[in-house]
Amino acid sequence: MSRTAAPGTTLAALSPLNPAEMRGTGAEDGDARMGFVDIDMRLDQNATRLTAREVLAQLGALANLRLEDLTECHGPKLREEVQDAVRALAIAMPGRPYHDIPHAILAASRANPHFTAMLHAALIARLPARAVSMAIPEPVLPELTRQAVRILHGAPTTLDDDAARKDVSICLALSLPCVAQLVEETGTILRGAARHRGPGQHQLIRQLLHTGFRRGPYLEIHTHTPMLHGFTEAGWTRCYTLIADILRARPQLLGMVGGSWFYDPALATISPRLAYLAELPMAHGAFRVRAGRSAEDAALATATSPTRRALMAAGKYTPERWQLIWPRAALLDWAARQAAPGAQ
Repeated sequence: MSRTAAPGTTLAALSPLNPAEMRGTGAEDGDARMGFVDIDMRLDQNATRLTAREVLAQLGALANLRLEDLTECHGPKLREEVQDAVRALAIAMPGRPYHDIPHAILAASRANPHFTAMLHAALIARLPARAVSMAIPEPVLPELTRQAVRILHGAPTTLDDDAARKDVSICLALSLPCVAQLVEETGTILRGAARHRGPGQHQLIRQLLHTGFRRGPYLEIHTHTPMLHGFTEAGWTRCYTLIADILRARPQLLGMVGGSWFYDPALATISPRLAYLAELPMAHGAFRVRAGRSAEDAALATATSPTRRALMAAGKYTPERWQLIWPRAALLDWAARQAAPGAQ
């Protein structure tokens, strides 16, 4: 049964047709089909009466059309390779970090620049069903849909860089976009962290005792370059509320962890505008432990800041990676208070 859409909402006008029924609507004609790019506006402004799950279902149908077009252009043999890759990813990737993609799939993406585009389309076509089977909370779906739209529009690429591998994980619904960060279920407390003396050690030992000395699983957060527009204080607050939604849906998870140079206590004086990244969680039950130093962390910490670069060059700042751990009960308690009437 179709629904009435607000004027100008192209995707809603197609609801809830299957790919065959979309033929002849203009949706099948190259870029015209991709007129659903304004999905962000409709999701933000609630311009239709569609639920987020229904909008995602329509995106899946449009991805099927995209897959058919790519097959016509690049042949059924590539389609068969992609279908094999889809099956392999579904078996191999659950429980593995996003970057640990099987080598054969990496090689296929290098051999044919259109392989990744077809892989994205095939995975996004299955995304609505995966969202249901994996019990992804409804509030997370708009962000998942926005990132899937971006990925479907992307230029041909290999899977060699970090961002491309994160995009595959999004298409598998194993990494969930939460405004400021990408979230996956593979987080663990650092091995040997309890032996390191320093801030957070006592809290870490209490957390390990509370969880029966389990190091995981935790939701782990990652910065994703295409989502940097959400890297704001408001974006992080929204991120934490979505993480709480995921925790409620998945009782086996022990909380949230994140490892980064921006959790370094030194940033409170060196880059005070970033202090909120640690201050908000730590004011509500999170704690941090030292994770060490690396050339990668030094490069990331100084990439966009002349001040940090100058201090590092003068020997007055050495970037360190710290792991932030926000136990489940404390994070959910914060989220409940945020949702209470009158909460700021």
